[in-house]
Amino acid sequence: MPETWQTLRAGGLPLAIEPAPTVPAPATLATSARRAIATGACGREAEALAAWLFAWAHHWPSSFATSFAGDRHEVLAWAARAAVDDNRYLKLRRIAIENLATIL
Repeated sequence: MPETWQTLRAGGLPLAIEPAPTVPAPATLATSARRAIATGACGREAEALAAWLFAWAHHWPSSFATSFAGDRHEVLAWAARAAVDDNRYLKLRRIAIENLATIL
């Protein structure tokens, strides 16, 4: 699981962990996000992942739709459930947008 989170961090996820050494492709990021969700992301990690997913979906919708394809609605539904603190969500989403802007 640490590799999953490192990959996501390298892809702009706003978590204070060391990122992977290279920027992953959007498809790899989507796979890692699915894996994190499937393995029960919770707490701060889930909140960061939710903000990051919404940032990607709202600011780069074509890339998000292509990368998540048929399960994009389920992924966003999970994100809606995971974003529990509005203030934290806004802060994390702003950071995620800044990070993703350099990647996507």
